[in-house]
Amino acid sequence: MDVLDLISVTTGTVLPHLECDLCIVGTGPAGGAIARELSNSRLRVIVLESGGLERNSEIDMLNEIENVGRPRANDQWSVRNRILGGSSHTWGGRCAGFDGIDFEKRPWVQDSGWPFDSEEIVPYLDRSASHLGLAMGSGFSDERFWSVANRTGPSSEVDPALLLPFFWQFSRDDAESYPYEYMRFGRHLTKRLGSNITLVTGATVLRMLPAEGGKALRGVEFATLDGRTHTLAASAGVLCAGGIENARILLNSDTVATSGLGNDRNQVGRYLMDHLRGPVASFAVEGSGAVQRRFGRYNVKGHFFRAGLRLSPEIQRREGLLNCAGWLGEALAPDDPWDALRRIAGRTPRLPQDAVSIIKNSRLVLRGAKDYFGARNGVPRKLEALDLDCMCEQVPDANSRVTLSDRRDPFGMRLPKIDWRSHPDESRTMRRMAELVADEFERTGLQKPTLADWVRDHGDIPGTFVDVAHPTGTTRMAHDPGKGVVNANCEVHGVSGLFVSGSSVFPTAGHCNPTQMIVAMAVRLADHLKARQAHSTTVKVMANALGE
Repeated sequence: MDVLDLISVTTGTVLPHLECDLCIVGTGPAGGAIARELSNSRLRVIVLESGGLERNSEIDMLNEIENVGRPRANDQWSVRNRILGGSSHTWGGRCAGFDGIDFEKRPWVQDSGWPFDSEEIVPYLDRSASHLGLAMGSGFSDERFWSVANRTGPSSEVDPALLLPFFWQFSRDDAESYPYEYMRFGRHLTKRLGSNITLVTGATVLRMLPAEGGKALRGVEFATLDGRTHTLAASAGVLCAGGIENARILLNSDTVATSGLGNDRNQVGRYLMDHLRGPVASFAVEGSGAVQRRFGRYNVKGHFFRAGLRLSPEIQRREGLLNCAGWLGEALAPDDPWDALRRIAGRTPRLPQDAVSIIKNSRLVLRGAKDYFGARNGVPRKLEALDLDCMCEQVPDANSRVTLSDRRDPFGMRLPKIDWRSHPDESRTMRRMAELVADEFERTGLQKPTLADWVRDHGDIPGTFVDVAHPTGTTRMAHDPGKGVVNANCEVHGVSGLFVSGSSVFPTAGHCNPTQMIVAMAVRLADHLKARQAHSTTVKVMANALGE
């Protein structure tokens, strides 16, 4: 595997490769997984990454946006990372697959439905485990968890017609010194790629270049920090640059069609979704032990799982609700001893404060050791607040979208103009989730949470619930080119050889963090790319044989 760092080049950029069979744009969970899956294949692959091994302030500036919709995170670094490994550099490690209902065409959810059902993705979820550092890829996020964990489930459970158990698994990178560090794709990518892969850093893709007529891909145009642009010849390419940037690159690819590449039906950038997430109720910390034990962390074979609840498909259908999940949101006390121990273990102690925290809270440390090694749970933390946090899917809305601003970045590329919208159904769903949890906890003998004011008063989701780095849907899959940008194989309608990977292809967003689904879909696409290459080779061999 070759690595070419164009950030460090100060005079005379030298590109040893100006052509390839396939260009991958981005090295986050999608691009990194595809590159690994295609390693040691017959495809000559070049991976272009805008960032480098370290964060760069000049490159950070390229993430500027113009926001005209619902408030979004002010610090774009918190949601978008131009660096080797992409947004896995700052992600929170939560993994789960989507629910079966998420793939269905739901009459009460406009423009819902995937081009395949949930069973199609299960083998790829299983294969995603090795990329994400998971104990298992599927079968852990529902009531099957108790069997997987070799535990007895709770004797008193919430009504399954209303709420169902849900479990998230946390990514783990066994190669890191801290035992529960999440998988950061950039840290090990260069060691895991085959000899057929060339990685180029400091290469910011500006546009995909179509052949004459715009029906096939011929190359990629990218820029380096010295301001020069370069053209890479490629008959196939995969955009893996995230939900905002994938749409932006296609819209800026206007060398043939002024509306952008793959945008004949004005679909690129539409259906922008994210996740609305935040507190819907609160618990008194005093007396919350039973709730914390039931809905805390579980240690299974050295991997952490987090328990929560989700709305049942039954009540979603009956009340016309969106999909939504809830879990305990913990605000740690400043003197939490386990934070202090983690800093000491990582050789970044805050002395003498950390030593005082451990001594002052020694009973909590001893109980935590017992829970961890005996009950195989996560350690109890010292809290100053405990909330019921919820995360809800959004209604797919064609008018919630990414377009192009008249403003331009340092490379002259038009900025993404983001009009992200929310809807009454999302507020109604989150309020209903809070009410159901409160009622069911009281019925089963758990502490009943106090509803947030906006939930109690039947209000709208607060403006403080901003995006959480899950931009979804802007290049969505659909059989009908009038309803989406890519087909079921993630190939752009009408543009042979141009593919898109990442959450931007999801028709709906589900209630859970998207990274495992992103990787599973990337593995699925990699299989398709290998089959496509094998078919092309077979056709060429047959043509040569017939020609002889």
